[in-house]
Amino acid sequence: MEKESAAKLGRQDWLAMGIKLLVEKGIESVRVDPLAKALEITRGSFYWHFKNRDDLLVAILEEWEKLNTRQVIEEIEALDSSASSKLLSLFEIAAGDDDGLEKAIRVWSVNDTRAAEVIDRVDRQRLDYLQGLFAQLGFSPLESKVRAQIVYSVRLGWFVMTTASQSVERVTEMRMVHAILTQNSG
Repeated sequence: MEKESAAKLGRQDWLAMGIKLLVEKGIESVRVDPLAKALEITRGSFYWHFKNRDDLLVAILEEWEKLNTRQVIEEIEALDSSASSKLLSLFEIAAGDDDGLEKAIRVWSVNDTRAAEVIDRVDRQRLDYLQGLFAQLGFSPLESKVRAQIVYSVRLGWFVMTTASQSVERVTEMRMVHAILTQNSG
């Protein structure tokens, strides 16, 4: 049975389990033995897909950046709508995120230089994208930058709030933020 299961497991399965353990238990739990146990497979299968734990950790960071930044921007850019509508769609996506992976990556980055570098790059990409959308609305470069920082600060603030809003409340709050920050646009 195990050989049959091992044949069906792919790199994405190991990666998904690594992300699950990261979110649920933190970076120290993302190790080959706990992953193999969670997948009910021998650890040898891991090495078909990753050179070592470090290779898996790099893949987790890449996957997070791809799914939570690049794909989101691509999705928003694919919309045939105004910059204001794109901002609102982006805000609604952010409000609907459960924050688990984002929070886990940020906690990990406190003690890991590589993770911190990815966080810095992702933050710059997101802020640049937001700033560009505000600029499309006719705001000056400084106004666009400040508006982008406000939006992003609200988003990051959800991670540290102990009484964080639920998803439905967040959407309402982000719609209000959108209305406030897009007033007097071009």
